[in-house]
Amino acid sequence: MKALFRNKKGQLFIIEAFIAVSVMIIMVTALYEVQIATQPTSETNFHENIYSTIKALDNNGVLDEFIYALKIDSLIDINNQKAIIQQALYGALPDNGEFRLHCQNVTSSEIMTSSWINQHLSLSNEAIGIDYMITEIMGEYDPCIIHLHVWLKGV
Repeated sequence: MKALFRNKKGQLFIIEAFIAVSVMIIMVTALYEVQIATQPTSETNFHENIYSTIKALDNNGVLDEFIYALKIDSLIDINNQKAIIQQALYGALPDNGEFRLHCQNVTSSEIMTSSWINQHLSLSNEAIGIDYMITEIMGEYDPCIIHLHVWLKGV
C-alpha cells in the first residue's frame, strides 16, 4: 500500500477508486430515494370521503327517493337510484375500493331485501362499517339506517 502512495500512477488509481466508490454510493442512495418517493400512498382516510358522499346524497334527496322506491317496490326507480348511489360511491373511493350497502327499517328491524348493492361481494377483514341514519322520508317520520361497508382490494 505504501508503494502505491509513492508512485504517481498509484496515487491516481487510489483517487479514481475513491471517486468510483463515492459515485456508486450516491447512485444507490438516489435510487432508494426515488423508489420511496414513487410508491403510492395508501388511502387511509377514504371513509371520510364516503361519509361526505353519503351525506351529499342525502342532502340532494337521492337517499329519500331510494328508500321511497323501496317502500313502494318500484323496480325501475330502485335500479335508477342504485345506479346513482353506486356511481357516487365508486367516485369517492380509490381505484381499488369496493363497497357493500343495504338499508334497514328501524321500526321493524327488517332489512329491505331490494336495497342491497354489491351483495355478491364478500367482505374483507379490513372493511370499515359506516352507518347513516335517515329519520324522515318524503316528509314522513320513518327511520331507516343505511349500512355501508367499504374496503380496499389488495391491501
